[in-house]
Amino acid sequence: MPGRFLIPRETLQEMAGLLSEHDRDEMAIPSYLHRNPALRRMAWARIHEVVRLMPRCLQARGAVLDFGCGTGVLFESALQHAERVYGVDVVLDAARLWVQRRDLADRVSLMTPEEAWRTLPDDSVDLVIAAEVLEHIEDLGETLAAFRRVLRPGGALLSSLPTENAAYRFGRKLAGFEGHYHKDDAASIDRKLGAAGWSRQLQRKIPAPGPLAIYEVSIYRPR
Repeated sequence: MPGRFLIPRETLQEMAGLLSEHDRDEMAIPSYLHRNPALRRMAWARIHEVVRLMPRCLQARGAVLDFGCGTGVLFESALQHAERVYGVDVVLDAARLWVQRRDLADRVSLMTPEEAWRTLPDDSVDLVIAAEVLEHIEDLGETLAAFRRVLRPGGALLSSLPTENAAYRFGRKLAGFEGHYHKDDAASIDRKLGAAGWSRQLQRKIPAPGPLAIYEVSIYRPR
């Protein structure tokens, strides 16, 4: 069900108390908890679509790199298909709370991006998940090169990106979010991925194709 909480409301509220306002917003906690059920459902829809597509990306139980893991909302879903998850983020307080609360420390390793690129061997990951994070990165080429290095042959990138179109901007305004928009959007990042040698194999638009699409969830593989 698209509106189903993968982390309990009370735990999300506890996480919010650990974070700065900026980090709380970047992890979409206000969206997951929004008082408007339609907006709340939309926020969860992109997460559930990522979860639904995970089995298409993993042919055997291996390792998942959750880049920009935020709250750790995808950890347990990933562990249904993988033996190990690497949760990577610049702020790990919320993810650390969830790992402790769910007793996941034996299968989830938390690290910053710098630690991940320094310690993860080549060809060590079967799937990279990047949900609502690539639009925040200035030097996307460096990050995509790191993804390719750690991905095993046949590995995949599963992304979720905002369209930044009129429907997206209206939704942000309706939800009460203000401030700057992202430098990149789904279309511009798709072009950058193509130029960096990635091929899109599948795409889902949420909640519907065309001008109503607010998010794009896609599977990419290196060429």
